[in-house]
Amino acid sequence: MGSMIHLAVGRLEIDWGKNNGFVDHSMLFQGETDVADVPYYYVGDEREDGGCDVIVDHKEGLSRPLRLVIDRLNLLGHTLASARREYSEIAELHGFDAKKHTFDQLQDALASVDVTALSADYGEEGHDFGKFFRREIAPRLGLADDDWDLSYGMENLSSWTILQLLSANPATQELPVTWAFNDLEEGGWASRGTFVRDLDPKHRFLIVTEGSSDASIIRHAFKLLRPQIADFFHYIDMEEGYPFSGTGNVLRFVQGLISISVMNNILVLFDNDAEGVATYRRCSELNLPANISVLKLPDLPQFDTFPTTGPTGDAVANINGKAAAIECYLHLSSDAKVGWGGFNTDAQAYQGALVDKQRAMRTFLSQKGKKDGYDYSKLESILDIFVAAASAMCKAE
Repeated sequence: MGSMIHLAVGRLEIDWGKNNGFVDHSMLFQGETDVADVPYYYVGDEREDGGCDVIVDHKEGLSRPLRLVIDRLNLLGHTLASARREYSEIAELHGFDAKKHTFDQLQDALASVDVTALSADYGEEGHDFGKFFRREIAPRLGLADDDWDLSYGMENLSSWTILQLLSANPATQELPVTWAFNDLEEGGWASRGTFVRDLDPKHRFLIVTEGSSDASIIRHAFKLLRPQIADFFHYIDMEEGYPFSGTGNVLRFVQGLISISVMNNILVLFDNDAEGVATYRRCSELNLPANISVLKLPDLPQFDTFPTTGPTGDAVANINGKAAAIECYLHLSSDAKVGWGGFNTDAQAYQGALVDKQRAMRTFLSQKGKKDGYDYSKLESILDIFVAAASAMCKAE
């Protein structure tokens, strides 16, 4: 008979394989961190009513909540937009009318169905998504008995698209997505390292910054605020890892990457100050390949009126594009202010920097976990632009 492997959301199986024929879902999980005892279901004795008892055993597998899996899925390129495209392709392949039976209707139906109500013996022949669709979703869509093209088409809907669709359902957010691999491992069809492993380098994004402090802050921010996707990003320390630093050298570095047709996915970040903005604009004008994205720290309303000091005294000014280096995105004390420096001719603006920025940086980097009362909102805005750029860059496989 062989050994089976299943990917499931709660009790709902959305993908399965046998022996050495299965889809690799390891990148949805974070290696040993996500190893847990998960349920395995086996057919038991036949009952008088014609059904069969279900034997439930708990063994090692991979497990993490659906809401955290979706964060990883987006960075793998399988976004809601790609799920929508897949639905259209399946409609064309199976010959059902995607305008009559729309993707949005399917999403709405899955957003309201109670997946948690599935029993351990759901259905006499199993509980995969195709059968689940015909029994639970088709009636919600008002399908007639002859709408078989759509029903059979849903059997070919990929498991990652099903995850995206289910993620809109409040009842599924905390349901575990489990990958039950133990039977294949015990059967000798694949080693444990096939399932429990680090993210493949081809799915990772290299973050290039102006200096080591920027890289340290971003790395720590992902660790504290987005640990579920932190392994998707790695870093170049532009002061210690290379014999150059500063915006000009970052620009030349990007030019070099373009000239050698580097294959890595690369995200280049500039500060939101006069020098950073000027170089960001120059870098954006290069003939950038699809795997290199140039970013700038975001403009924020908190910086529209910010305390500053300079030769003419103290004043309130808009520091967006002039003095908002990465330290300004940390939690700042009530007496924080920017000190003005020289005039940047390229940006036609004075360059500024946060006074006592090292103190703000040390306070943040010393945190072992999220701290009550600390304002992480500005850092979250930085992580948002990285995630958005990375998701747009990668393509679903």
